[in-house]
Amino acid sequence: MKNGTYFRVVLSLVVVGVFILGNGFAQEVSVTDYEVPVSSADRLLVDFSMNHATTGSDATASKGNLGGIYKRFYDSLPFGYTIDILGSGLLDRNIETDEYDSTYQVNGDASVKKYLMQSSALAKDMFGSLRASTDMHNHYDRPASAVTVGLGYGRYIEATALAQAVRIEEFLMEEGALSGHLPKSAILDLSKIINREEEYKDKYGATYEKEWYEDMEAVMRESGKLKDNQLGAIGALRIEEVLERESIADRFYGWDVALGSKFDITTPYEDQERPVANLDVTASYARPIAWKWQINERLSVNTPFDDFGSAYSLSLSSDISYELSNRIDLRLRHLLQLDKLGERDAESSHSFGASFIYYIENNVNLVVTEQLEKVPGEDLASNFTVLLNYRVF
Repeated sequence: MKNGTYFRVVLSLVVVGVFILGNGFAQEVSVTDYEVPVSSADRLLVDFSMNHATTGSDATASKGNLGGIYKRFYDSLPFGYTIDILGSGLLDRNIETDEYDSTYQVNGDASVKKYLMQSSALAKDMFGSLRASTDMHNHYDRPASAVTVGLGYGRYIEATALAQAVRIEEFLMEEGALSGHLPKSAILDLSKIINREEEYKDKYGATYEKEWYEDMEAVMRESGKLKDNQLGAIGALRIEEVLERESIADRFYGWDVALGSKFDITTPYEDQERPVANLDVTASYARPIAWKWQINERLSVNTPFDDFGSAYSLSLSSDISYELSNRIDLRLRHLLQLDKLGERDAESSHSFGASFIYYIENNVNLVVTEQLEKVPGEDLASNFTVLLNYRVF
């Protein structure tokens, strides 16, 4: 079996398992029931790894690696935007010459959406988009950059607060504080209160948690499912554990499709000519399943107008996460890249990664990753890493 086929079969089996497990979930509320006027998410992660080895008094290896990821998502009709920045740097000491070699790479992507037809129920999710991307590498003469202008349809909703509400309900049922599942309306009201944390901070200041928790308690009391009509100390502790001490991965649902033209602004090398405009098609899909799984898919196809169909670049990324426990996540990632230039046959490359993320106290995570990569003309490459990751926010 070819490596590419193998990777897709593995992911397909995982997806089938996701839907089987998802069908057995008892909670009445569905992710599509959750609608809010504003969706937003912020994440900044910093990775650091270091390797220093000696034999006797002589160093045999000395290098360090620093990486970072920043993601920002905002969506509020009729406007939305996303920011994705990925950076890494390596400092490696040459033991023989006692000199240091450094490399770095930064990829940035920012896009803005403007929903165009709010008065139409059928076309209210139609949008115009502007996307800017850049790629910087120490081997480049200058940063590469491009702009894409397009039209699309669809919308994403950030539903992490609903996932937290479901987790709170699960914990309170385990503690016997609830007599059963909360009604759909109560879960939705609870999630909207969770989503208003910044509003409570602005209104009540440093003591906002008291008012915040009391409003959550009121929702559960009105549902008729709260035993003794109060949370008690253990109930408040469980809510604080979910909202303040646990790390719940961002939950999204929705889809969008966009068609546009991509224009290269600068090429990475000064003697490299800028290509003509390209046709750019993107499609994205996200969905949590049973609240412990999250699926994200993104397809991108790009072909130049002057060589339409004969030359193209296609990428398909799949990201699946599963919460093994409230402190351990499993992440599976696969990237398929398919490129065709002129008369040459299309060439494909694959990258598959599996990570276990152990959440430690104070936003520190231990990440164990196995990465497999297959590029044309090369043997299958494997890389195993263990590193500490710090979540700034």
